[in-house]
Amino acid sequence: MEPIYVGSVKTLYADEDPRRIWFEYSDDYSVFDWGKMPDALPGKGEALARLGEWFFGQLADPARWDDLALAGRPEVAPWLPVRHHFHRREGRRLLMTRVEVPPVRPREVGGALVYDYGYDLGATQLLPLEVIFRFGVPEGSSLLARKDWYPFDIYPGVEFEQPLIEFSTKLESKDRMLSYQEAAMVLKGRADLLAEVHGRTLAVALFLQETFRRRGLKLWDGKLEWALVEGAMTLVDSIGPDELRVSQGPAVFSKQFLRDAYLGTPWERALVEAKKLAAQRRTADWKRIVTDELKAQPAPLGPAHREAAIALYQDFCAILVEGKDSTRFADAFAAL
Repeated sequence: MEPIYVGSVKTLYADEDPRRIWFEYSDDYSVFDWGKMPDALPGKGEALARLGEWFFGQLADPARWDDLALAGRPEVAPWLPVRHHFHRREGRRLLMTRVEVPPVRPREVGGALVYDYGYDLGATQLLPLEVIFRFGVPEGSSLLARKDWYPFDIYPGVEFEQPLIEFSTKLESKDRMLSYQEAAMVLKGRADLLAEVHGRTLAVALFLQETFRRRGLKLWDGKLEWALVEGAMTLVDSIGPDELRVSQGPAVFSKQFLRDAYLGTPWERALVEAKKLAAQRRTADWKRIVTDELKAQPAPLGPAHREAAIALYQDFCAILVEGKDSTRFADAFAAL
C-alpha cells in the first residue's frame, strides 16, 4: 500500500474500504514538534499499537466502567457509551474509521498570521482541537506558565479533585492554548459540541485515572482527540505514553525526560530562536529556519537516555496490557 501521509511517529495507509484507514506506528519519536529524531527505539511501534488496541477495548466495555464504579456517577453517566474509531490490530498497524481533516490554512492579515476556521462542519470529520485533561501539576507541566489563568493555586505537585480540562489548537503549525470561548469558535460557535467534548473527556479521564491506580500507577495528565463519525462524537487517534503523563514512584512515563535531555543544547536554542524569527516574519516554517539558516540539527541520545526511552514504551505495555509488575523503566529512569 502507498502511504497517504508520513508523520514523525506514524504512517497512514488507505484501506480497500474507503471509509477506513490504517495507522502504522514506527519506532521513531519526536520532541518539540520537530518530527523524526535521530534515534530509533526498537519495539516502540508495536507497543503503541498494542496499547491503542487495549485502551479502546477497555473504554468500549460497559463491564469495565461498572467494575471501576464509574458508570453510575452523575458526571460520567450522560456520556456513556464511549464510541471510538478502532476496528482491529495487525502487528504495529491499527485499522481505524477514516475521518476528514478540515482545511485550516494560514494567511497574513494586517501583518499577523491568522488561521482560517471557515471550514464546513461535516458529519464525519476531525474536530480541530486538542483536549488536555490534568489531575495535577508535575514538574515540567506547561500549566505552570498559565497559572494566572485560573482562580486557584497552581504549583508543582498540586493535585485536583476533578480533572482540569483545557483546549488547544490541533492543525496550526504550533499548538496554541485557547479559552473556552475560543475553543467554541473553533467548533463553529457550537457551545453544545464543546460541552459534549468536555463531558466525554472528563469521563474518559476518570476512567483512565482509576485504571492506572489499580495498576499501581498515578495519572497526572493527558490529551485526547475527538471527531464526529456519522454525527456521533467519537474518540479518535490513539492513547499511549505519548498522550499521557503517568508516574511510578519518582519515574514519570512521558517524553518529558527526552525533552529535558535536549534543553540547553545548540539545537534546542536554535528552535527557540527560529520560532521567534518565524513570528517576526509571519511564517509558519520555523523548521526551515533551524536547518537552513541556523544550521542546527538534533544530536543522537546518549546510551542511558536511549535505554530509558526504549524501556518507557515496552514497560508501559507490559504493566497495562500484560498485567506484569515491572520496574524496567523506573530503574532506567533512576540511572539517568
